[in-house]
Formats: sequence, C-alpha cells, structure tokens
Amino acid sequence: MKICPNCGIELETGYDHCPLCHIDINTSQDSKIKAATPYPGQDQPLSPREKYHLLWELSGILHFSGIVMTLLIDIILHKHPGWSLIVLSCITASYIYITLLVFATRHLLLFLGGLLLNTLGLLFFLDLQHNGIDWFFMLGLPLGGFFVIMLGAVLLFIRLTRQHGFNVIAAISLAIGIYIMIIETSVSMHLHGQIKLSWSVIVASSILPFALFLLYFHYRLKRGTSLRKFFHL
Repeated sequence: MKICPNCGIELETGYDHCPLCHIDINTSQDSKIKAATPYPGQDQPLSPREKYHLLWELSGILHFSGIVMTLLIDIILHKHPGWSLIVLSCITASYIYITLLVFATRHLLLFLGGLLLNTLGLLFFLDLQHNGIDWFFMLGLPLGGFFVIMLGAVLLFIRLTRQHGFNVIAAISLAIGIYIMIIETSVSMHLHGQIKLSWSVIVASSILPFALFLLYFHYRLKRGTSLRKFFHL
C-alpha cells in the first residue's frame, strides 16, 4: 500500500494520483509540493490568519453591496429611505460581528466590549425605528447585557481551565440555565411589573443535574480527560 508523500494518506494499489491533494505520486518531491499549492501564483498556501483576513475582505464586499442595493431599491420605490434603514442596521451589525471575530478574539475584553456595544446599538436602533425606545430599556438592554456577561464568563472559564472537556459543556449548560431565568425575569417585569418565575425554573432545574454530572465525570472519574481523547479524535 502506497503513502502519499504530500498529505500522508494511504493509497490503494493502482493509484497514480492522490485523490485528496491530486498530485502525481510518481513525480519528484519538488514537483509534488508545487502541484499541491492550492493558490496559483503563490509559493506557499495561505496561513490561517491570511484566510481570516481574506474572509473579512470578501464579507466586506458582500455587506457593502447589500447596503447599496437595499438603499437604492428603497429610494427608487419610496423616494426616501424607510424600511431599508432596518436592513442596513442589521447588515452593518453583521459586518461588525465578523470584524470582531477576525481581529478581536485574542483580546477578551475588547471582544466582549465590542460585542456588547454592537448588540445594544443594533437593538436600540431597531426599537427607535418603531417610534420609541421603551422595549429597548425594558428588554433589549438587560437581555443583551446579560448575554454578553454570560458569554464572557464562559469564555473566561475556557481560557483559565487547563483541560477542555465535559467541563466546557457543563459551563455552557449552566450559563444557558441562568440566562433562561434572566429572560423570564425581564419579560415578567416588563409585562407584570414584578418577578414571576415558572417555566424558566423548571428548565434550569433540569439543566443543573446534567451540568453537575458532567463536572463530576470530568474532574473526578476521568481526571480531566479531554473530549478529543475520550472520543478518540
């Protein structure tokens, strides 16, 4: 059985070209490397960082095109911007989210701060388009703020823990349970002026034993075994 010298996969007898990287396995090593280059005109493939930057540039073109087309259609039909303002705010927020994911994920505070401001700005502008901002202050602000707080807590836990396994799933589950209770609390205060918890307590109570079991399994039974090792990935 042959082994592809470029990507390392096993080849059945009779193959002259690798079915994965498509190089001629009978050529010289230099020719194999050159044939495996996926980008014409480049000596080396793009690095992960370069791929992310390319993705950001392409998404910028697509988002900008969407903004221009939406605005032109609305102006042609109604002579002035109307419904397009809602679409434009969503497209702009989407591009900001992508920018944060590409450039700010290594800086937790910067990423969370940008995420919070972008989310709250989007919710504020959407509510403003409906002739008021009552919904934003009663629901949008607390739900958006607490979502970023819970996300930050989970990301901080992932960064501080040494073993990433079932404990990560448990932390995410606990965060979801807490956030569900925050949702019902905010809605209850908005509709009734007081806190009335019912379904969220049931959901959170169902999530808690599952999360505790995962934590016990991770830290006690398996001694911090990672998910990759556990599932032989």
